[in-house]
Amino acid sequence: MAGGSVGFSSEKYKDADASYTYVTIAPNVAYYFMNDFAFGLSVNFSSTSFDGNSTSSTFLGPYLRYYVTNPIFVAVGANFGLDDGAGTAFGASVGYSWFLNSAVAIEPQLFFNSYNNDGDINDSNEFGLSIGVQAFLGRTSGE
Repeated sequence: MAGGSVGFSSEKYKDADASYTYVTIAPNVAYYFMNDFAFGLSVNFSSTSFDGNSTSSTFLGPYLRYYVTNPIFVAVGANFGLDDGAGTAFGASVGYSWFLNSAVAIEPQLFFNSYNNDGDINDSNEFGLSIGVQAFLGRTSGE
C-alpha cells in the first residue's frame, strides 16, 4: 500500500490558554503481512501558524493498521520528531476505505495524537480529520 493524506486539526495546550490550527501532509507506505493487518512507515510534515508566528515540524514513525470489517479500519502508531525539540507523538485513528476501483481508495480518518515535546514544554493532545488516497498494489477486487 502506498499513498498519503492531508490533515487539518486543532490543538489545545495543557498549560496555556491558547489554541492552534495545523495543516499536515503525510505520505506513507505499508505492507500487508497477513489478512487485514498492515505494518507501515509514515513521514509527517506539519505547519502551524498562530498569532503571526509559524513553525514547521517533521516526524517519522511506524504504524499498524487493522481492518475491523472491510472497509472500516483502525490504526495506531508512533512518530519521532526529526527537528530539535520536536519530541514524540503517539496516536490512534479510525477510518474508512472508499474504493474508487479495485486498487485505489479515498480514506477519511478521525484521529487523536498525544505529543510529548522535549523538556515537557507544550505537551499537547490533538484531535482531527484527515483525508487520504491509498493505492493498494497487487490487490484484486473483493479483497
